Amino acid sequence: MQRVLLLIVMLILLSASVAVGALTAHWPFWSRAWAWERAPDGWPDELPGVVHVLRAAQTPLTLELEPDPTLAPIAQASGAQVLLVGGGRGNGNSGRARAWFAGDVDQDARIEGRELAQGLLPMLYARLQSAEPGLLDEPLGRRLDEWRDDPRGQVTPRQLMWQLSGLEGGPRNVLNPFSVQAQLLSGPDFMRAALAVDQHYPPGSRYEPAAANAQLLALFAERVAGKPYANLLEEHLWERFAADEARATLDHRRGAIAAHCCFSATPADWLRVALLLTEEGSALLPAGLAGQIARDHPVHPGQGLIWRIGAGPAPLLLLRSEGRLLAVAPGSGRALFWAGHGELPEAQIARLLQPADSASVD
Repeated sequence: MQRVLLLIVMLILLSASVAVGALTAHWPFWSRAWAWERAPDGWPDELPGVVHVLRAAQTPLTLELEPDPTLAPIAQASGAQVLLVGGGRGNGNSGRARAWFAGDVDQDARIEGRELAQGLLPMLYARLQSAEPGLLDEPLGRRLDEWRDDPRGQVTPRQLMWQLSGLEGGPRNVLNPFSVQAQLLSGPDFMRAALAVDQHYPPGSRYEPAAANAQLLALFAERVAGKPYANLLEEHLWERFAADEARATLDHRRGAIAAHCCFSATPADWLRVALLLTEEGSALLPAGLAGQIARDHPVHPGQGLIWRIGAGPAPLLLLRSEGRLLAVAPGSGRALFWAGHGELPEAQIARLLQPADSASVD
């Protein structure tokens, strides 16, 4: 009897030891998964774990923030914490932005951009295409050995940006460690999770946003350039225009950053991202990029390359996430950044981006 009891005790201790070891090994996933689960609007302000810091430019894109109390009614009505409206040409406003901040936020705050992080991908690919013409229409399987003989290898970067890959986009069960959608949010390996996502529809046949699309764009860019995605963002974009460092979430130490979310930057640098897509922008991006982004979508009208095309007297480029917005009026050289806990209506966006300041406030 004593031997049986001893055996039972040993089995219990062994099981407990295995359970503790498994929990410890997967702790980075669980700590992030709980952060996602507890976030009141589904988006945590910051995920636990290691980050990659992107260096700022020695000579950033000129942008001077000027407090403007006339923005207060619009900002407060939309639930804003930050509202920046800047750019323009021919009226002395180039390189300046009207700014409104809520009392608990200032210009040095780090704003987690949520899905705004995806807006960097068309800009990076515009840079890469200068050395690799036709890159947007190259099947992924040519560079991704994992998909060389896989039907998913026929997907192109353009289809990923159009959300036409046919890859599964959800639902998000953030507490399921075996779900690739949960692994895309919490790790432990963002790229491996993206490669494991199932394809539900033939490429180009159905519009379905999916976090894996952005992560695969990052992986494909890595294979093209032979450098980690974080380094490509820094080398080709951030250290060429940004005034402050940015922080991107890593799946694990010395791992990959998330391409579909989890990128923190100052409000002014988020506005600089939008201003790069105006006609004046800088020498950083090729001319006509905004027009390429706004090309007609074959399946889902109004959707561009990651950015959406807004209605109005003049075309607008919009990038929305929960509580976040970037908007660009390419023809006028104007752009805005909004962050808060509500939503800025599209009609209000169009008025704010009108060329004449006197007509931009409703």
